[in-house]
Amino acid sequence: MIPGLEPVPLRELQALGTSRVWSVDGQLDDMPSLTPVRGTLRAEHLGNLLEVEGSVQTIVCLRCDRCLGHFNQQLSADAKELIWLGDEPSDEHLTQAGLDPSTPDGLMECLDPRGDFEPERWVFEQLSLQMSVVNRCGDHCPGMPQKSLDASATTTEERTDPRWQALRDLQSSMQRQETNHD
Repeated sequence: MIPGLEPVPLRELQALGTSRVWSVDGQLDDMPSLTPVRGTLRAEHLGNLLEVEGSVQTIVCLRCDRCLGHFNQQLSADAKELIWLGDEPSDEHLTQAGLDPSTPDGLMECLDPRGDFEPERWVFEQLSLQMSVVNRCGDHCPGMPQKSLDASATTTEERTDPRWQALRDLQSSMQRQETNHD
């Protein structure tokens, strides 16, 4: 857990009357990273809305899906989000709050107004959204590891089912007979 990013009751944020700012500097338990997660986070209670914005960055070590090699990727998130406090908002509630219910960037999250805001979870979610679905180490990726021809020939023979040995012997003897008759 990152020190100082403990969950905060929403009622406490409401009583504050202004925005609360956190300095982020530490390791996330659910996202091992090479460098500490660093940045800032701000949350302000606005009645039925919680406005959260932040800027965080770190570097993580990933495994390439193509060559299975390790590579480092920088994750950086600059996000601003409005979170509805209460049950799922209706179009009427959104209009009263001064929001356009038809915009695609509408409210995606809802929190219980008697619950907590978890700044560390918010940071984790924002960084997770920056990770690519397919991990590629870059244009220099050598691709899948290839076996040499000599190694593949011996491993194929070793992997052949021993019950086929009689057929291999028969094929060898037939090839020798054909060479002797020529």
